[in-house]
Amino acid sequence: MKNKLNKVMLTGVRPSGNLTLGNYLGAISNFVEKQNQYKSYIFIADLHAITSPKEPETLKKSIYDCIAMYLACGINPNKTIVFKQSDVLEHGELGFIMTFQTKIGQLKRMTQFKLKSEKCQKDGVDTGLFVYPTLMVGDILLYNTNIVPVGLDQQQHVELTRDLAEKFNKRYGETFVMPDVFISPIANKILNLQNPLEKMNKSDNSDNKGTIFLMDNIDIARKKIMSAQTDSYNTIRYDEENQPGISNLISILAKITKTSIQEIEEKYKNIGYGQFKKDVADKVCELLTNLQNNYKKYNNPRLLNKILKKGAKKAKITASLTLNKTKKALGLI
Repeated sequence: MKNKLNKVMLTGVRPSGNLTLGNYLGAISNFVEKQNQYKSYIFIADLHAITSPKEPETLKKSIYDCIAMYLACGINPNKTIVFKQSDVLEHGELGFIMTFQTKIGQLKRMTQFKLKSEKCQKDGVDTGLFVYPTLMVGDILLYNTNIVPVGLDQQQHVELTRDLAEKFNKRYGETFVMPDVFISPIANKILNLQNPLEKMNKSDNSDNKGTIFLMDNIDIARKKIMSAQTDSYNTIRYDEENQPGISNLISILAKITKTSIQEIEEKYKNIGYGQFKKDVADKVCELLTNLQNNYKKYNNPRLLNKILKKGAKKAKITASLTLNKTKKALGLI
């Protein structure tokens, strides 16, 4: 495969809630597969995590847990620059600048803002929830990013980044690289096992039967798969509209085994749901066992701090150049 190391790949992960099978299959695994092909950055988005109040000790633990799991999933700090967002101050400053380039209507149209604001109580919506997409824009633009691997639900934020970069470049001169989104054709949105009309969400409670967390007890994870909602067709066929539950399980198996949906349909065309679920459960549990064993190796604050400090030092070199270029274009320096 042609080496693309002259191009940049970047992703960020918010350290809130437990990472799910959906996070792994929809985004993390794609980054792991591509980190050899690009100059790669991955950061813990701790500033995004405080868009709503968090207990300090809980947040600190979540940061370590998150980076340890990403390393367990296959992120290689010798190939990928791994750092914490708040350790590179340029993120906050460029995010602030990009907020001023954004119309209120653009932020109101963000799907995640609309969905989460509907669930807010009478106290109203936190400002952080409203403006965090512009911080995400800054995150992406700081590193001259060419590709952003995301799940389907995050595509809108990359599109906003492209819109604002294009607007800025036209007004102030060529400043930002236009990023492209990468969405895996398979398993780009893993759905809730009990309600396959909703995505698998890491903010769900740990005992939620529809969400598989990467740190789930293996027996519990197996039960979640075996009790997944299906239908009365008793046919292993990928049909998101009529068979969303089975289609979701097919996506999970296809991504884990690196096989096509068509191959799975052919393999299971004369096999019932029970055996199919068992095979999916076997592969999911095998995956979780490997990830959890790897997690134990990396769950060491001293080791993680060393990796994050080294990564931030490298990230800051590019980030500061981009920020200075932006400020110069605006006439600030």
